[in-house]
Amino acid sequence: MLQSGVTSQTTVADDRREDDTEGPSGAAPPRPGVLRGLRTARGPRYAAVAILAWFLAEAAGLLGVPAPSLLAALALGAALRLVLGREIAVPAEVSRWTQAFIGVMLGGYLNLAALRSVGPVLAPFLGISVLTIALSALTAWALSRWITGLDQRTATLGLMAGGSSAVVTMCDELHARKDVVGVMQYSRVLLVSLSAPFVMTALAGPAGTADRPRLTDFQIVGRGDQVAGLSTAIVFAIAGMWLGRRLRIPGGGLIGPMLVAAVVGGAGLTRGFAPQGAFKEMLLIVVGLEVGLMVDRKVMGRLANLLPAITGGIVVLCGAVALLAVAAARLTGVSLADAYLATTPGGINAVVASAAGSGDADMALIASVQSLRLIIVVLALPLIVTAMNRLPGFRRARAAATTR
Repeated sequence: MLQSGVTSQTTVADDRREDDTEGPSGAAPPRPGVLRGLRTARGPRYAAVAILAWFLAEAAGLLGVPAPSLLAALALGAALRLVLGREIAVPAEVSRWTQAFIGVMLGGYLNLAALRSVGPVLAPFLGISVLTIALSALTAWALSRWITGLDQRTATLGLMAGGSSAVVTMCDELHARKDVVGVMQYSRVLLVSLSAPFVMTALAGPAGTADRPRLTDFQIVGRGDQVAGLSTAIVFAIAGMWLGRRLRIPGGGLIGPMLVAAVVGGAGLTRGFAPQGAFKEMLLIVVGLEVGLMVDRKVMGRLANLLPAITGGIVVLCGAVALLAVAAARLTGVSLADAYLATTPGGINAVVASAAGSGDADMALIASVQSLRLIIVVLALPLIVTAMNRLPGFRRARAAATTR
């Protein structure tokens, strides 16, 4: 019987987002001793790893690697997990705050002016978001019929595009195998994180990849008064995490701050609060480390017989969504690179990192579509749970499903 290695491995991942993904189910507000994780024996070790990742990202940027902060940190995290096992991990408080600040950054793009600018082309992309959810369910149905020992309930949650942490938290209620769902969800995030920067480079071409020297930008936020801007971002993050917990929003650690920043910023009450420069790069480094540290050879070894089919299902899903992106680009006139990043199934943090590395990316479109799809997935999860619990086939599958 398979044990839930992914559960213990993704304790931090369950506390965050998507994309991605993606955030906790009812994210807790910051507690006293927010830097407590950095004072533990593993804390200084993680701080050293983050600094090393920063220098690797700078070197990768000079070599022209796309989204260097994300990819350098991801590669370093994966290498360390394979060599050291669980001796290195992202502190839970660091993960929680990173998600919150990324939510604030996304909310900065979700203002009325941005939504008006993408309004004419938003409907087709939202349609693709709904189709992506349907394709996830269809691909899961095919996998459950093809793979012995993979029930449809587990396959459906495992391939649900977006909201990875929220989906994992639903496993117990749905009587799905959390170990398999975790591997499927975070394998999709890993695939998107690795491929998005290179696909962006291939589609955007030299003009879209910011062919210029990489210089360290020590700016923290967008406005000139850095202290006031950072203070605003912190207030939005705290208020958003509280709102996500209060409303029990799955993925509330990201969605809550995003909504607060979008509403207050969109109303024109303040501006220049979104993370920029060195602050944004460090957030992306933490995201890359989190994704890389998901690699666990022990868990992968337990599920080795399922991995080829799971990988195939993920690739098919990503390919089908990419074809929809091509159709949307031709229908709306949006560039293919922007259409791809806006519709990529999950990995919202990696998508933001990839788009941020291009001077030509339409961040308003990408942030709007990705964020709205994340909200759609979160809202759809309770309906999916209700539907599955009412279907006789799923009720009979409870006894066969293994959850830990």
